[in-house]
Amino acid sequence: MNHRVATDVPDLELASYQRAVRAVLRHPLITETHPDAGTLPLVRRWSGPLRTDLAEALGYRLELSGTAARLIRACDDLDPTQPARTRTKREFDRQRYAYLALVLAALGRAGIQIALSELAEAVAADAKGVTGLGLDTTRAADRAAFVDVVSWLEDRGALRLADGSARAWADDPGRAEALYDIDRDVASAVYRPSRVAQHLRSVSALLARPAAASRNAARRDAGQRARRALIEQPVVYHADADDGVRNILRTPSLVEDVQRLTGLTVERRAEGLLLVDTAGLSERRFPSTGTVSQAALLLVREIADRVVDPDAPALHRLAAPSTAERLAPLVEQVDAGLPTGTVLTGLADPDEPADSGSLADSGSQGEPDDPAEPDDQQAATEPETEHPLVEDGWLGTTMRSLVERYGSAFGAGWRADPQRLLVAALDLLIAHRLVARVDGGVLALPLLGRYRNVVVEVRSREPDLFAVEETS
Repeated sequence: MNHRVATDVPDLELASYQRAVRAVLRHPLITETHPDAGTLPLVRRWSGPLRTDLAEALGYRLELSGTAARLIRACDDLDPTQPARTRTKREFDRQRYAYLALVLAALGRAGIQIALSELAEAVAADAKGVTGLGLDTTRAADRAAFVDVVSWLEDRGALRLADGSARAWADDPGRAEALYDIDRDVASAVYRPSRVAQHLRSVSALLARPAAASRNAARRDAGQRARRALIEQPVVYHADADDGVRNILRTPSLVEDVQRLTGLTVERRAEGLLLVDTAGLSERRFPSTGTVSQAALLLVREIADRVVDPDAPALHRLAAPSTAERLAPLVEQVDAGLPTGTVLTGLADPDEPADSGSLADSGSQGEPDDPAEPDDQQAATEPETEHPLVEDGWLGTTMRSLVERYGSAFGAGWRADPQRLLVAALDLLIAHRLVARVDGGVLALPLLGRYRNVVVEVRSREPDLFAVEETS
C-alpha cells in the first residue's frame, strides 16, 4: 500500500516514529529535561521523517538546535485551552506572561550565568516602561509571580539552578539568593512569534493567511488545515469547516494519513470526525480523573437523557455560534491588552496576512489527488444545523441533584458549592466541544451523544471514589 506519510519508516519501527510525532505535537518545545530525558533523543532519531511529514502534512516547521527541538505551528484558530501553568497548576495571568517576555529579553542580554536578584532587577527596570505592570521586589505577590516564571523556564531547561533556592529568595530576598546557568538554545526557542507584536493591531491578524496562488495550492492548504483541525481540535464538525476543508474531511485519505502519522484511531460520524486520544496527545483529556471531569461526564449523561426523553417537553433548538462568534470574546480580551501606543502604524496593515501563514510553501509538493475527493466546484454548502437548548435552570437543578447522589465522590470544596462545580464542568465540556454556550443555557452538540450510555458505579470500599465506565 502506498502511504503519503511515514513513507521511509519501516513498519517494525512505525510505533517508535508515532511516539515521536505525538511527543512533538504534545510538547512543541522539547529539551534535554522537558518533558523527560528520553524524548529529545527520540525526536533526534526521527528528525528527517518528522521534518518532512510535519511540513507537508500539517504545514508545521520542526527546528532542532543543540539542546532543544521546537515545533513552529501554523495557527488557524485561537486556542484558550492550553495556557502556561505554574508548578501548582495555576494558569498564568497577564502579569506572569508579561514577566515571561521580560525575563526572556533579559536572558538574551545576559552572559552564561545570572543571579536571581540580578535577573529581577533587569526585569523590574524594563517593567517600569509597561503601563500597569511593574515589578517591586519588596512585594511578596510580585516576587511570587516572578519566581513562577523562572521556575517555568527552569522546568523546560532554559535555566539550570547552579546554587541557592528561588523559593527561599521569594520568601526573603534579603537573606537568600539563587544562581542559574543559561541555556541559550532553549531560551531562544521558547518564544518564536510568527509576527512582530509592534506590527499587529489585533491578535486575529496572527490567523490571517495569504490567498492561494493556484487551485493546487488551495487544495494543499485545505488538506493541511483539515489535518491540523483533526489533530489540534477535540472534534471537527463539518458544519464548522469551509467548503475546501470539508471536502478533505470526507476523504478516506485524511483518516489514513492521520492514523498512520499519530498511531491513534479516527472516528467518523455523520456530523464530523474525532481523533480518539488514548496516548495523551492533548493536555486536557475527556473523560479524565478529578471531580470536575467526573462531574462533567455525569452531567453529559443527564443532558443526553434529557434530549432524548420522549415524556419531557420538547427542547428549543438553535444554531450553534460560529467559530468567529465563539472566539470574539477572547479576541476582545487579548486586544484590550495590546500596547497600541507602540504599534508601528506604517507596518500594521490589518488586512496583511501573517508572513508565516503558509509554511506549506516550503518543502510541500502539493496535495495529492484523491479519487474519492469531491471536486471543489461541486462542494455543497453545509446546511445550518440546530441543536437542543438545555437551559441554565435545568442545569443548576441537575448539578445539585448529582452532588446529592454522588457527593461522597467529590471534593469537599466542590460539594459545598454546586454552582461553582457546574461552571467548571461546563467550561470543560465547552472546551471539548460537547456543548456550546448561548444566552440562557448550552446547546447539546453531536459529540455529547458519544457518552450518553456511561455507567456509574459508586465504590462501597472507598466512599470518596467512584468509577465511570464509558460505553459508546
